Parts: sequence; structure tokens; C-alpha cells
Amino acid sequence: EVAGAAELEYGANRGTEGNEYGTAISKAEFGAAIKPNDKVEARVKWLYEEDLKAVSTPLEVDEANAIWHVRPENKLDITAGKKYLKFGSFDTNMVSDPLTLDLGETRQDKVLEVTSKQGNFNTTGYVFSGTAPKIDGTGKHKSGYGFSVGYESEKVNAGVDYLSNLAESKAFVDHNSVAKKVPAMALYASTSLGGVALKAEHLTAVKSFQAGDLEETITSAAKPSATHIEADLDLKKERVLALSANKTSNAEEIGLPKNNYGITYAQPLYKNISGGIELARAKNYDATTDKSLTMKLSYEF
Repeated sequence: EVAGAAELEYGANRGTEGNEYGTAISKAEFGAAIKPNDKVEARVKWLYEEDLKAVSTPLEVDEANAIWHVRPENKLDITAGKKYLKFGSFDTNMVSDPLTLDLGETRQDKVLEVTSKQGNFNTTGYVFSGTAPKIDGTGKHKSGYGFSVGYESEKVNAGVDYLSNLAESKAFVDHNSVAKKVPAMALYASTSLGGVALKAEHLTAVKSFQAGDLEETITSAAKPSATHIEADLDLKKERVLALSANKTSNAEEIGLPKNNYGITYAQPLYKNISGGIELARAKNYDATTDKSLTMKLSYEF
């Protein structure tokens, strides 16, 4: 199987630095999966990303792993390779990513993961080779692990995830040195009530980053967290009106806003093409605000 997607964004932002405008290929990805039988599967995905300020992530192998389906219907799977860790849900219909994703999304090159599905319950456990250096220069926090327990039915999806070191998150990829590991947890839930879907997620460090961590980005002990709440109104014919509220705590030194509110309207446009438009307002820790308009065109195959 082969699949791919491309997203084109136009954005206008009014903030402390004046008005800014930009166009970007926010995402271009291509993936392939090979499944010679019902026991073995291999997956690879390439990804290119760019933001509205023309800061890009060059084309790279985003994920590459092999899966052994030990038991049928996902009752027991073992995955090894490069992949995103099962930490956080990040489910949204907004154009912009939730702040929980900005804080917690984590990908590692060397992961061994075991997943099991029993009825409505899903459990995942994994170990990985960490990359976060120790600030004393004596090497890396090499061993990492995490687990996830989730419940899923037609009406409810909920779960709790644990990660042994938040410094492994993509948010800190260029400056992730820490004196000690900083474990983190994510809790999320969603439900449908008639034509309205409600979603909530809270992601937080369990222990604090210490002064000097993250290559001295942290100047005093801080336990960052992010919360995302969203309501999606089904307007039929795959049209959605989404409202979201995001809030962070102790996240000023890692570059996240204090809160963010937004509204998005999205709908199919033609065959595999869809579009969305978002109005958002963010407030920073220094009380300054940013207002933005973002339009997105998406194509999937």
C-alpha cells in the first residue's frame, strides 16, 4: 500500500512585531507499507515540513519500522524501529496543532513497542534508546520507557500515557540536556453527544526541570504543562465547526504561549481535497497578544 498527503497554508498574523504574512507547504508526506502475510508488516514514511516563517524541516525518513502481528486483530503486536511514541492523543479538527502536541510529541529512532487489544481496552508498553544528554557532559540518558492504557467505544475514547523523560520530546530536540530525567503524563478523553464531539487533554511533567536544564534555557525550577479543550459541531456532509481553548503553565522559557483560543471551519472541496480556515488569538506570558488567520488546503491519497 502507498499513501501520501500535502498541505498548503496561508497565514496572516498581527502581533508585537507588526503584521506578518506567509505561504508554506506545511506538510508533504509519502508512505508505503508492505504486508506479505497476516503476521509481518513493514512501514516507512518520508516527511517534509515548513512553517509560515519559511523555517523548514528537510525531507527525511519520519518513520521506519517493522511489525510482527503475534495474534490476529491487533490482540498482540510487536513493533521495532523508528516511530512516534504512544504519548499523548493530540486529536483535533483545528487547523493549528494543539499546545499539548507542541509540548509532548515524541519520536525516537530505536524503539521496541508491544501493544495489546482486549475488548475495549488497549495497552502499550515500549522502551527506547534516549538521546537527551546529561548536563555534566558524562554521556546521555540512554534508557527510556513508557506505557499507555486506553479505553475505546463508539461513544467514548479515554486514556492515560506515561513517558520516562519529557526532554526526549521534539519540543526540545535542539537543546534537550537535563541533569535528571523529567517524567511526564498525558490524560485525554473524548465523547460524542448528538452532533457535538467534546475532547479534552492534559499533558504535564511529573517532576520539574531544574535551573541549567535544556542548555540553560531553564533559569529556575519549572514543571511545564499544557491543556487542550475542544468542541466539534457536525454540520453534516463532512463539514465541521470546531472551537478550541489551550492553556499552558510554566512554559514561558520553552517558547509556548500562555493561552490560545481559536475557531475553525473545515469541509471537503473536491474528491480528495479539503479546506479549512481558522481564526485564533494567543496571549503570551508577557501579556502581549497575537491574532492570526490561517487557511489550509489538504490533499490525501
